[in-house]
Amino acid sequence: MLESGPLAGKDSQAPGGGSVPGATIGLGGVLCPGSGADEGRAHAADGVSLSVPPGQSVALLSQPRGGATDLLDVIAGLARPRSGQIWVDGVAVDRLGPAELDRYHARRGLVSPRFPLLSSLSVTDNVLAALLAGRVDVATRARASWLLELTGAAGLTGPVRRLPGEEQWRIMIARALVAAPRLVLAEDPTVSLDSRAADRVLDVLMATHAMFGFTLVLAADLLSTAIRCQRQVSLVNGAIVEDEITSGDDPWTRSRVDRIG
Repeated sequence: MLESGPLAGKDSQAPGGGSVPGATIGLGGVLCPGSGADEGRAHAADGVSLSVPPGQSVALLSQPRGGATDLLDVIAGLARPRSGQIWVDGVAVDRLGPAELDRYHARRGLVSPRFPLLSSLSVTDNVLAALLAGRVDVATRARASWLLELTGAAGLTGPVRRLPGEEQWRIMIARALVAAPRLVLAEDPTVSLDSRAADRVLDVLMATHAMFGFTLVLAADLLSTAIRCQRQVSLVNGAIVEDEITSGDDPWTRSRVDRIG
């Protein structure tokens, strides 16, 4: 519940845009670049078929580890699948041309250290950089400032490259949310942060998901990250081997996560 979480006491009425319903995702036989099928792993030949309803949080766990990020990239429209189809709200992402992809990118949020903050811009302008040119007005700047406060990144100054990693992740979350996206695609902060900082960043990500209702797809490196989501999808060499919905409040599951890390 937000009342007891990291966003407790924050006003949920967002300047320049409020809550939005989550996007619907459909994957049909998706084989990602580097999926491993060429190495004779026949079980991956059919690719990934998956349906995600609006507003659900889904964690992707994969072996090898890069498989989840590859799938995230094709959903994001950053890479083309080797085969298969990807729909987001009925739009065939894998068929979009360059101009259509630009519009699609502007309607989804991306939280990834592979797309770092720009050292030449202020903290607020880094958040606004996610928007298409010409879309920044007074209300949008107010929304950016509100999101920085919401994510715990308000008041940060100086070159962004010198900010602690946790603060940079908080700004990246604000950047992902500035366009009020129906879909947010995120990577696991545990890769680049210590465990406590990563937990705090995940607290913010999950609390904003609960607040805004967007669909969240998270490429998770650890089970302790994946269990934060409502659904965990495990991939091995580009094929789904497990798909389950769990509750992070389940005592047995929580103790299992604490043991495995």
